[in-house]
Amino acid sequence: MSSLRVLFFCCSGFALLPVQAALGQQSANSDDIKASLRSCQVVRASLEARARSPVQVPVRADDETTAAGAACDQLDKAIANSNQAEIQSATAALRPILAQLDMAPATPQEKLAALEAKTGGLTGIELFSKLPWLAKRAANAGEWDKAEAYAKQLLEMAPQYAEVGHDPTAYGNAIFYGNLVLGRVALQHGNVAQASQYLLAAGGTPGSAPLDSFGPNMTLAKELLEKGQSDVVLQFFALCRNFWKDDYGKLDEWSATVRGGGVPEFGANLKY
Repeated sequence: MSSLRVLFFCCSGFALLPVQAALGQQSANSDDIKASLRSCQVVRASLEARARSPVQVPVRADDETTAAGAACDQLDKAIANSNQAEIQSATAALRPILAQLDMAPATPQEKLAALEAKTGGLTGIELFSKLPWLAKRAANAGEWDKAEAYAKQLLEMAPQYAEVGHDPTAYGNAIFYGNLVLGRVALQHGNVAQASQYLLAAGGTPGSAPLDSFGPNMTLAKELLEKGQSDVVLQFFALCRNFWKDDYGKLDEWSATVRGGGVPEFGANLKY
C-alpha cells in the first residue's frame, strides 16, 4: 500500500487524516510526524492517569509532560486544519520536549543532550537521582566514554545514599543501572567476562519502585546471550526474583527460552 494512503490517527482521537493531505509533498517528515503522534498518545494517557490518581502530587511549573500535552494539542490542531506550515512548526516545537521525556522521534543523541542540559549544575541527591538516566542515555547514544563516566560517578556516590533515611529508589536504581551500563561498556571493549560480572552486580540491587513494578532492563542480558553466556543470564534472572515479585511469569518464561537455547523477546524490558 502506498504511503500516501496510510492514515494518521490524531492524538486526541478526533480525526483521521490522510498523510497526503497532512504532509503535501514533504514525505521525508512523515515518519517524524507519525512518531510524534504515537508519543502524544502516551503523553495524554500519562496526563489522564495523573488526573485520575487519588493522590494528587503537586506538578512543577516546568513539568515536561504538561508541556508535551500542550504541544500535542497544537500538533492536533495543525493536522485538523491540514496546514502544512503549522504541522511542521508544531512538530519542531514538540520534538525537544519529547527528547526530554526520552520519547520518539528524538534521536538517542538528542535525548542525551536534552537531559544533560536539564541536569547541568545539579549536585547531591538531585544529581544522584538523575545519573542512572544520564548513564543509560549515553550508552544508548553510543557515547561510551560519557556512559562510563556517568556510571562510575553513580556507583561512587551510592554508598553515601545507602543509609536509612535516603530515597531507596535512587539507591536501588544506582546499583542496577550503574553496573548495567558498565557491563555494556565492557562489552564494547570485548571483555565478556567483566560484562558478565557487572550483570550479576546489577542483579544484586535491593530494587526500587520502578524496578519492582516494571522489572529490570534486559539489554545487557540480551547482549550476553548473543555471545553465548546463557549460564550467567540465568543467574541474573534468579537474582531479579529477589526484587521483581510481580513479574507475571516472565522470568520463568524467559528462563525456559534460554535453557532451550533461545533468546527471549524481552519487549519493553529493553527500554526501561
